[in-house]
Amino acid sequence: MKRLMLGLFLFALCSVVLGQSRHVKNDTTFLFREINKKEHYYHAIYIERNKESASYKRLLDFQFDKDENKAYKREYEGLKQNHPEPLKKVKLSGLPKEWMPIYLYKGKYYIYSPSEWADVDRRIISDSTLLYSNFEISIEPFIAFKKTEKYTYLLKTRSYYPKPHTSQITIHIIDPKNKIAVWCNPSLPVKDRYGLYVVRDCAKNFDMVDNYFSEGKMPEFMFDKINYAKLLKGK
Repeated sequence: MKRLMLGLFLFALCSVVLGQSRHVKNDTTFLFREINKKEHYYHAIYIERNKESASYKRLLDFQFDKDENKAYKREYEGLKQNHPEPLKKVKLSGLPKEWMPIYLYKGKYYIYSPSEWADVDRRIISDSTLLYSNFEISIEPFIAFKKTEKYTYLLKTRSYYPKPHTSQITIHIIDPKNKIAVWCNPSLPVKDRYGLYVVRDCAKNFDMVDNYFSEGKMPEFMFDKINYAKLLKGK
């Protein structure tokens, strides 16, 4: 009965919209919206402009929850076993520490709250490690760190998964005001080699695309393809 009431309530609020088209109602921009009356679910992909909304605040909250803290402790213990020597401390030379993805859609940048929450893809830099939080938490110790240009940094890290290897990551800050950067890791497959990230403290300068599904997970929204060569050429 509870699921039925939820479905009927959502159905009364919205009309069924099929396809990835743009609809505006009550100052909310919907990129996709569907209510399945038979299965009683609601799926909406919309632009969230309210920086005080719960979903927006959650996306910008980098604090680990209970499960993430456990995962971090397991990963750190594993790192100490694989890398018993003391961690190398570096001077970050002004490089911000907390980063999250930013995406392009119809000429504008957006941060994104995915249907699969583990796919947020946060990156946290300390004075000795680079931490990835994306489905799993992984920690890579620094081998070397260098500021090569005014807005370019070179990070060399050591990874032990799936086998020991060194990664050389270049961070090109292409928008110093909003702290947007192209991250490049040549050791990855070509399709994963480049990514666009924004510093967490500057993410609030952008609206958020929220992929909401009332019953679990849905495929992620397809943003526009980014021309990284063009971005790097204009930096």
